[in-house]
Amino acid sequence: MVASRALLSAAIERLRAGNATSVSAGSGGDFYIWPGVPCDLPGAVRFFASRGWQRSYETVDLVTDLRRYRPPPGVYRNAGEARITISQPGRGRVAEVLAFEAAAFPSWSRWFGRSGPAGMLAATDDAGRVAGTLLLDGPGADTVLAPVLGPAAGTIGCVGVAPPRQGKGIGTALVARASEILRDAGTRNCHIGWTTRETFYRRAGYEPWRRYVMFSRTC
Repeated sequence: MVASRALLSAAIERLRAGNATSVSAGSGGDFYIWPGVPCDLPGAVRFFASRGWQRSYETVDLVTDLRRYRPPPGVYRNAGEARITISQPGRGRVAEVLAFEAAAFPSWSRWFGRSGPAGMLAATDDAGRVAGTLLLDGPGADTVLAPVLGPAAGTIGCVGVAPPRQGKGIGTALVARASEILRDAGTRNCHIGWTTRETFYRRAGYEPWRRYVMFSRTC
């Protein structure tokens, strides 16, 4: 425990020296293992809480085995009635997807900018306008959790629907279609990480895998 306290203090001092004003436990950067402190490690939760870190909210990772995946009944109905088409964009439409991200979800733009069209899925209306997007990867997804997820792992992330279109089943349809694409490519366990939208992903056929407490403090 003494070593843990010393390591944490040294980390905070390093961040403070770099002019950081706040720090979060677990999240941040291009690569991460856990977005927060795992709830199934109660000693770790107590460790941060007892040192004055502020507990804010919980997030969840979800997983499903795509080898047995079938879209839930009626999952595409609402999107279809709204005349929404879901497909992977060709190279000629990547710019439209990037423009959508920049306008609707700017914090995700860099991730879409690093992806090619095979890693994107887009929902478009009957006028050809982008209404929603997500990122998908697999089998063999580039994730630090691959050793835990097992061979042929997959990921889905950055699921976003334009605010005027939310609540109409487009996001759920995007996740279901991405799951079918990954399944047909040979993906096994598919991971959706760092979200607070548990009910939303359950509707698409995913189950909670691990929960995390989000802690932060000033430097």
